[in-house]
Amino acid sequence: MDDIITQVSPGNAEPAPILQEQHQQQQNSQYEGNEEDYGDSLIHLNIQENHYFITRDQLMSLPESLLLCLFPSGVFLDRCGQVITNLTRDDEVYIVNFPPDCFEYIMEIYTKAHDDLYNHPVERFFDRPSSSFVSNAKGFFGLNNNSSISGNNEQDILHQKPAIIVLREDLDYYCVPQEQFRFDSTNEENNEDLLRHFMAQVKMAAGSYLTSKTSIFQGLYSSNRLKQQQQQNLIEKETDSTSKAKSISKKLGPAEQHLMDMLCSSGFTKETCWGNRTQETGKTVISSLSLCRLANETTEEFRKKFNGARAKWEAEHKPFQDNPITPMQSNVSVNSLSVSKSNSTLSTARNTTSGGSLPSAGRDKRKSRLSKLADNVRSHSSSRHSSQTRNKLQELPKLYDLVPKPNINAKLLLFWRKPARKCWWGEEDIELEVEVFGSWKDEANRVIELVLPTNADPEAELNKITVPVRLHIRRVWTLELSVIGVQ
Repeated sequence: MDDIITQVSPGNAEPAPILQEQHQQQQNSQYEGNEEDYGDSLIHLNIQENHYFITRDQLMSLPESLLLCLFPSGVFLDRCGQVITNLTRDDEVYIVNFPPDCFEYIMEIYTKAHDDLYNHPVERFFDRPSSSFVSNAKGFFGLNNNSSISGNNEQDILHQKPAIIVLREDLDYYCVPQEQFRFDSTNEENNEDLLRHFMAQVKMAAGSYLTSKTSIFQGLYSSNRLKQQQQQNLIEKETDSTSKAKSISKKLGPAEQHLMDMLCSSGFTKETCWGNRTQETGKTVISSLSLCRLANETTEEFRKKFNGARAKWEAEHKPFQDNPITPMQSNVSVNSLSVSKSNSTLSTARNTTSGGSLPSAGRDKRKSRLSKLADNVRSHSSSRHSSQTRNKLQELPKLYDLVPKPNINAKLLLFWRKPARKCWWGEEDIELEVEVFGSWKDEANRVIELVLPTNADPEAELNKITVPVRLHIRRVWTLELSVIGVQ
């Protein structure tokens, strides 16, 4: 059984040139003392004539899978396609094949994650001072290059730092019409142009159809291997005389189901849609991206849950806090002790002055006073112990005593700094409505006749026809975990 996810590149593969340049510059900056200036230097990005300014630290904090989408060649290019060897503030980095709305979607998610890291550190929940590498954060994506995870367990990182699951799909499709064509015999030299125009309309209609399918996990059910297994199971059930079932519901394979369960336990749902889905202009390529915040202690939802549980606990224990034991009440036994001592001293002095010995009744009375004195001391000790116990009960419980600890799938660490990829094929039979220079001429034999338009009014000669098409679809998923605040 093949795994649904396999590693993109082996461990000995070299990073992209842009990553090599960043690593080299960081090493040099440690000796030159200009690391801060280098990281804070602005980069002017031109994404399809939409201008953005971003620092080097912000850009290089993006995961590798997204950097390779922004810079497929691994280098910075100018408007003419030339490599920018020494990037300055005056240079304009030109990005052609990346949608601007997708870049804004990425920036929005990562900006929110860094805001949670810097302004709402998890250490506040535990009443501990923020760690050194949190307080030294800079930029709005990551931290300085000296930050590390030393002294922290890797699994605890998923609870202490904002984490983002990066899921990307690159979809290529191929259209195969399921009907015959016939061309106008008077214009044979233009048959190729007619067919090219017809196929262009079919591809555009197919692209619009696929782009509208925004469900993330719908693609997992379209695998050819999965369909073959379902057909085989259906045949076996139909041939079995004891079975009454004539159909079989869609069921994922073990590997696909494992992937789906891991993502759904980490923030996705079965109904989750792509955050951004765009078709490249003039190509049968659809790129989709979904960034999902890992539901850990750094999210706003967890903070709201914690604050609500804390407020509820304080409301339930408010009577104890409003009516504490006052010093006057706690000193009642002490005052009684003083009164008893003074009375005993006074009585003894009188008997001594008179020169007589204490009678038996006086001795009994003295014993009674001593018993009361011992009772007062014991009462004072018991009252003080009760007060200490009550104060201990009024202390705020620990974090995970108020709210349950988030259950995070530790297998996500397999994709941290290690983007993984899976490719599979699927097919689908659909009917597309296209507008072409042609029509159905032979309905019985299902033949489409394409006719060259005249020069008078070509648009008036366009006809809408419904064409059955088989789509062959290749999907490539790339999965990566991005942890904010750890380099």
